[in-house]
Amino acid sequence: MLPVSPPSHSPSLAARAATPLWLGGLALVAAGVMAVALARHVVVEGDTEALVAGAEGVRRCLAEGRLSGCTEAQKWPLLQTVPSVALRALGVGAQGTALALCYLNLAAFAALLAATWRTLAVRSRAVGLAGVLVLASGPWVAYAHRSFGELLAAALTLGFAAAWLGRARGAAVGALAFFAALSKETSFPFLGLLGLACVAALRAPGEAWGAVLRAERGRLVSAGVGLAAALGLSAAFNLFRFGLPYNVTYLREAQWAPAPAMQAELFAALWVSPNAGLLFFWPLGVVTLGALAVRARREGGWALAGVGLLLLGVTVLLARWWAPFGWWAWGSRLVLPWLPAALLVALWACAEPAERLARAVVASRARAMLLALLTVAVAAPHVVAAFRPHELNAATFVDRGVCPVPDPPENYELYYRCIRAQAWEHPSPLGTALGMIGQPRPRNSAFLYAVLLGLGVVALRRAAHRPGGRAARSP
Repeated sequence: MLPVSPPSHSPSLAARAATPLWLGGLALVAAGVMAVALARHVVVEGDTEALVAGAEGVRRCLAEGRLSGCTEAQKWPLLQTVPSVALRALGVGAQGTALALCYLNLAAFAALLAATWRTLAVRSRAVGLAGVLVLASGPWVAYAHRSFGELLAAALTLGFAAAWLGRARGAAVGALAFFAALSKETSFPFLGLLGLACVAALRAPGEAWGAVLRAERGRLVSAGVGLAAALGLSAAFNLFRFGLPYNVTYLREAQWAPAPAMQAELFAALWVSPNAGLLFFWPLGVVTLGALAVRARREGGWALAGVGLLLLGVTVLLARWWAPFGWWAWGSRLVLPWLPAALLVALWACAEPAERLARAVVASRARAMLLALLTVAVAAPHVVAAFRPHELNAATFVDRGVCPVPDPPENYELYYRCIRAQAWEHPSPLGTALGMIGQPRPRNSAFLYAVLLGLGVVALRRAAHRPGGRAARSP
């Protein structure tokens, strides 16, 4: 591969290339105030209360010497269970433990954006800024201070991809693979596919696959060891809970799967339904991935194919699940861990066409202003959802009837009719959120977030027109 050009030491070029101090300083202040606002309004979800209770059950069983059949440990994955058990063992109360998971997610959101920038900026500063803006416009901000586990899972999954693309040591890649795999027991094959997409992204045009695999052998082996270790730990935890190496509760719930026709409808709903579809809840991400697939004919083809297979597999799996959107929550929660890593790999593999697209959308001040307005408009509902989650859930779900769990069997048809209505019924919760934006709590935070996004567009335009700022190939 072509080496990355060393940075210029010309003072005039460095001055033009550097981000102005006022711009960086204002962004840091605004980000800090936004983080404080989110930290002051953390949201503990009902699932988290059950998870913390399960962590206390783990401690009780261990204290009593029960190493099998500990049903008090409940069904939840290890990713949040392990820190919850540790905190409870240290004497932290149940509420304090749940709040700690919220703060951990807030740190994970910051790490998600920082790792995206750091990884992509090596290829192109403009692409790095574009990647951060696209992520910041999506629903992750709505989960940044909530106790659900998807935000932490997203950060670890993206960290796994970022470490691989950055050619980190095998031990780091393996460790991130291990922790990311603890997020869900179904994550192992998708993390393996993500790793292969990273290998494809690192392949130079025309380079033999054998040479690529030899170069990546250390990371491949380490990732495999990390995934195998996580699989073994999950199986051991299931033996501890259920006396069997698999999650009995999830397997029972998998039997509530919808009929094939309904699975096809849910597959479509995950992408295009107004109440949960990614096209509505993350339009900049969907458009970016689609544009790269169209524009990147030569560069990044195999990596994009890997990303496409990953997203296809995740969508098929969720369409077969009885609660495909992770409801009751904001948008399509269960798909969120995979999207930042998919975007990262796609932008990294297609840095040159991505930079051309970034240059085009900020080619003039008018275009840059339009981009800023669009980014603020699509992000605004997510900021409202961060500060008014219970009101939005009530307007979206409770007021229109809670769907009964599809067990016993007589609830099956009623449940899926209800899910269909919730997915496609108008008006969308996005519109409901926009209607709340004038309320005091979301209004100030929405304005602050809009300032941050606007500053990001300003920085993007400067980077896109920076002399010598072309995307560089990986060394």
